Amino acid sequence: MPDSLQIVKRLFPDVERVKNASKDITIEVMKSDVQKGQTKNHKECVMANACKRALKLDGAVVSVGTVYLIKDDVATRYRVPQSLSREIVSFDRGGSFAPGQYDLRQPEPTAPRGSGTRHKGNPRMGNKAPHHVTAGIRTSLLALGQ
Repeated sequence: MPDSLQIVKRLFPDVERVKNASKDITIEVMKSDVQKGQTKNHKECVMANACKRALKLDGAVVSVGTVYLIKDDVATRYRVPQSLSREIVSFDRGGSFAPGQYDLRQPEPTAPRGSGTRHKGNPRMGNKAPHHVTAGIRTSLLALGQ
């Protein structure tokens, strides 16, 4: 599986490292950001435009689950809350994106490998639910790393 640096470098070749955000931030999306936003475009969508404008960034990569904010050669990773994810999906499918304030969250610490919750003795308890892919929206960032 590609790592996050490879994914970001596909869109921003000058990025040398990816770091996790140390705190949450709030971005105000304005009507002008919505008007300039391009559907299914990680770098030029409504939220990318708002982040670049508000924070004076070199770029932004926005997906339905993760945002990378680019300044100089560093990409800072944020988590997309469900409310913002719904706006992104709506916009990519041709709907509206409501102007307003949206939070970007610092990523949660990852659990060490092998710390899953498989239940021994009952094989059905540890199985994952079927994976659903949302159609009609921008490509997955994982697809960019391939």
